[in-house]
Amino acid sequence: MSVREFAAHLGVNDAAVSNWERRGIEAKLRYETQQILDTELARSEPDVIARFEFILQPEAENNPVGTGTIPNQPVTSEPDLGLRSRRRTMALLDTATTVLMEAPYRVDDAAVATFRQFLTSTTRAFVIAGGVGSGKTCLSQHLVRECRETVNFQLHLCQTWVLPTTDLATEVLRYASLPSGDDALLTLERVVGALESPCVVVIDGISSAEHLSFVGRQVDGILRQTDSHHLRFVLVVRTPPDLDLSPFPILAASTFGHISASPAASYTLAPWTMTETREWWDRTRREREIPFSHLPGPLQSLASIPLYSQMLHSAGEPLQEGLPDGPANGFRLVDHCVRTVLSRNAQPIEPSIESLIQVARALDPNAIPPSLTTAYQKTDYRAEPPQPTPLFVERDPDGGIRFAHDIFRVYFLATWISDRLAETGRSAATVIAFNELAVRASQSAAARNVFDFVVCALDSRAHHLIELIALAPSITMDVALPMLLETMATNGVLAEDAIRSSAHRCAQSQALIKAVLATPGLPEILGDKHAPWVVDQLRTHGSQIWPSIARHVEEVLNVEISTRIVSCIDLDSPAEAAFLARYFDLFTNAGHDPFGLLHRLVHALDWRVRAALAESLPGRGTLSPTQVNSLIEQLAGDYDYKVRAGLARAVSALDIDASRRVLRLLLTDNNWHVREQALQSVATGRQNPVPDPAVTGEVLAIISADKSWLRPPVHVAKLITRIHLLSGTTTPDPSFRENSGLIGLLKEVRSGWITLPPESEQVLVRCGQESSHWLLAREAEAVRRRRESGTPSIQEWYRRRRGSRSLQVALDVHSLDRAAEIARVAVEAGVDFIEVGDPLIKREGVAAIEAIKQCAPDTAVVAEMMSADWGRDQVELAAEAGADVILLIGPASMASVSTAVAAARRLGVALTLDATPEHATPAWLRDMERAGIDGFVVTTNIDLGVGSNHPLPTAAAARRYSQLPVAVSGGFSPGDDALSSDEWDIAIIGRSIADAVAPADTAGQLATLARKIRAKEHL
Repeated sequence: MSVREFAAHLGVNDAAVSNWERRGIEAKLRYETQQILDTELARSEPDVIARFEFILQPEAENNPVGTGTIPNQPVTSEPDLGLRSRRRTMALLDTATTVLMEAPYRVDDAAVATFRQFLTSTTRAFVIAGGVGSGKTCLSQHLVRECRETVNFQLHLCQTWVLPTTDLATEVLRYASLPSGDDALLTLERVVGALESPCVVVIDGISSAEHLSFVGRQVDGILRQTDSHHLRFVLVVRTPPDLDLSPFPILAASTFGHISASPAASYTLAPWTMTETREWWDRTRREREIPFSHLPGPLQSLASIPLYSQMLHSAGEPLQEGLPDGPANGFRLVDHCVRTVLSRNAQPIEPSIESLIQVARALDPNAIPPSLTTAYQKTDYRAEPPQPTPLFVERDPDGGIRFAHDIFRVYFLATWISDRLAETGRSAATVIAFNELAVRASQSAAARNVFDFVVCALDSRAHHLIELIALAPSITMDVALPMLLETMATNGVLAEDAIRSSAHRCAQSQALIKAVLATPGLPEILGDKHAPWVVDQLRTHGSQIWPSIARHVEEVLNVEISTRIVSCIDLDSPAEAAFLARYFDLFTNAGHDPFGLLHRLVHALDWRVRAALAESLPGRGTLSPTQVNSLIEQLAGDYDYKVRAGLARAVSALDIDASRRVLRLLLTDNNWHVREQALQSVATGRQNPVPDPAVTGEVLAIISADKSWLRPPVHVAKLITRIHLLSGTTTPDPSFRENSGLIGLLKEVRSGWITLPPESEQVLVRCGQESSHWLLAREAEAVRRRRESGTPSIQEWYRRRRGSRSLQVALDVHSLDRAAEIARVAVEAGVDFIEVGDPLIKREGVAAIEAIKQCAPDTAVVAEMMSADWGRDQVELAAEAGADVILLIGPASMASVSTAVAAARRLGVALTLDATPEHATPAWLRDMERAGIDGFVVTTNIDLGVGSNHPLPTAAAARRYSQLPVAVSGGFSPGDDALSSDEWDIAIIGRSIADAVAPADTAGQLATLARKIRAKEHL
């Protein structure tokens, strides 16, 4: 092709191609331009690609970018993905421009520090989340610049991909100009295996459920296929809605920070505080711009969003003095900026906006509510992009166009939708369209931004429609109306009749009452009905809305209003009194207690009221020291141990002097549970795991002076050991080190649950290494080498069993000797898991777990723990005895599951859950995924004999609705045809092996079964 033909083929101008040809390798290509060229190369014939690689080879030999592939010659080593990626990324950063970034970037030091921690960890994914305009892209680019000396990066934008057909493995290889071969994933696995330093793939632009689902599945697949910790991912995700990674098991388990809670972001960008906003504005403002203190209040709030702060900087002094005719919100700011830019560039404003609206509709037709959609043909702007193009739109990799910042797409879509709603007017069709818009907004961050802008646009252009929609009987109470109220509250939109109507409809939806409570000025809008209404909601919805009511009272900050609420509450009702006790500081203080509230609460008949006061009392600054001390003494002497335990749990929130006084009372309590809770409060802090020396000294002095502490219960002795070890003091009895206090602490360090000063960690490791207890020595060595090994966490390792066709032998026997014999034979046969069954644990205790682990130190040991309650305790007992995986059978509540998951994360073990046919529903499985379960187990009731249901249908349902591994136990034998099914990931073999007469028979059966499974894997 000629230069002109090639330029036309790519959709670029002739001068650009001529410039590339003239400058050669010195040419600086924009990211989008490079994407266009990569796409064209990928679409070329194989001989063209081979010729291209061959031409580049001489250059590559003299350049440290990597090695190419010479056609028809053997490859002696894998090309360096990292170095090839580095060169391209540096070129992209050199040419990168950020829309409206006139002021310098404000560095988020906390984000940089967190990212550096990620790079030194063994996790493989880092998730940045934040709302529109929060600075996610700027942060990701800053992290690349900050760390590029030691880390290689790739920069991808998922919005440029054709999601149903794009393959992420191919994109990663293409970025480094590497061919994908017949199977891109296998090629990537091979190339990644040759990496000697980190290569971090940054994927920006994840702004919808569709984007997250696609990227999540693709990254999950790559992490599952590749073992190297040198290949890592950074996902940049726009919120709300809240981020949920649980559908992607490997990604969730590999995400930095995941042990703290259910899978979420590694770092979330929040709006700047007013102090940060003021400091940054005044430091970066130009001479003609006004000081931050002179900005109108609403604009000061807008300036806390980085993008809007940049827009205000760009708009100049006239806009900084205030937006005319209405509240200041994001839509009106963007609207002003768009019109100003068009005017400055001598463009006709309304025709230009209409043209760009058509572009927005063409690029995102799904953003339009279906009921508003008319016959519409997507316009192809590849050949004839609309004007103006310099600021609002730019080329994408395929030669089409996109908006320079997504906020412009949101603005133009919202403008069109609000105009159509205004045209439709007072009709059922308007409400239907609004409901449709809200449903999509509840599933996509990008759609939520459109929804917010639509509401703001209606407020500016058709305010009456907002109240009409809110008052409509057909508006959805659980989605559209709460979302409308939230948008009104955050954007300065006021519709009093709509708020009053919503307040009367709250019985139908907790989401609605939370939105109403968050409405500014609610007491003034409801008037005398406000306090009775609040108490009525408290009675109707109970403790689930306590935090929302408390937040509402705190934001109102009016003593008269809080007093009226107290006057409406029935203090003889335990539920209502417990609410006041939990948040007493919002209703009373040192100089204001008109109802004698504190006296009535501390003497309430129901222990729950007194316990709520005990747990909330420490750390509240509204009472005088004299009042606090008096209440503490009364609560510490309460006749109900549960109240005293509530106070004990809050000891760490007291100041040092108060803590020491309370500890003298609680550590000499007549109930070991109260004592345990006091020690827990002192010794198990996560953010500051090393207790205060003064408090530690007081605790140890009390313990040494009280003879009742000479023989504490085992679970309490663990805490004493923990305090000694963390404080660096010696234990009076060296055998204390041999209990599970040390091994639990070592496990918390290894899992990353706590971070100790290096010297403290070294002390723990040395104690473990010097122990005669083999399990302690093993754990200490694992802590010492945890950063050297680069092995995945046990949660990630277990989740990778999905599709692996693994074998688990259940030791369902009553003799520990017999169990050990079978375990040794199973290890020789190459099984993946050995399960210590519930009968053996009941007979021998958790010591059976440790004994089997000692027989099979390099094989994963599963502990079967049956309990309808005490999930956390079950996990702790099994983990500290050496279990790698814990099967929890029969937890009675979500609370029990949640505490068990937290314990598993803390101690670094995988947690699986029994899935009965009644439980294996899509909703239950998703709830368990979100809770953090690592897998499911389908068992068969052996007491039912031939009348029992076969487990495979239940396993099939679990695998259909979840991506976690599913283990199946069903009385299988080596010759069972059920093992040829695809509906299981882990086959549990029990009696057919455990009851074999001789170990040799057992070995033969295992070998036969192993061969059968492996043969199926390789078909």
